[in-house]
Amino acid sequence: MRGLVVARSAARRVEVRRPRVLIVDDLGYARDALAELLRSAGYDVAAVGSGAEALDALEQHGADLVLSDIYMPRMTGWELAHEVRARGVRNTRGLPICIGLYSALLSGFSREQLTRAEVDFAVTKLTDPDAVLDAIERALAWSEVR
Repeated sequence: MRGLVVARSAARRVEVRRPRVLIVDDLGYARDALAELLRSAGYDVAAVGSGAEALDALEQHGADLVLSDIYMPRMTGWELAHEVRARGVRNTRGLPICIGLYSALLSGFSREQLTRAEVDFAVTKLTDPDAVLDAIERALAWSEVR
């Protein structure tokens, strides 16, 4: 009888898909720290060092959320967000992808600017890990209902 119960419970197991987050930051230490934080929270994480690499990674592997540094050479986080929206990039479930920006200097950005840039959220870089995780969770939950 025990074998039957085990077989039934194994048959009912459903693989839970972890949300895939693509981190974009030209600073390796910041990229690595953020990747470690998100992995420890259970996210499937990919990390790249530039906007161009991010666009390639999205095309090849997809993601549910992009979290990009704002200030990067060649392509800023704002420019990356614009390009992702212009290309109509979808998440792994076919919904519009979530975009978050982060920087050590976030003062001066209004909700209106973020909305105009089609950015879902912004957080301060590496100062409050819980705030980063909360922002990501809220953005992913919101993406399911919009």
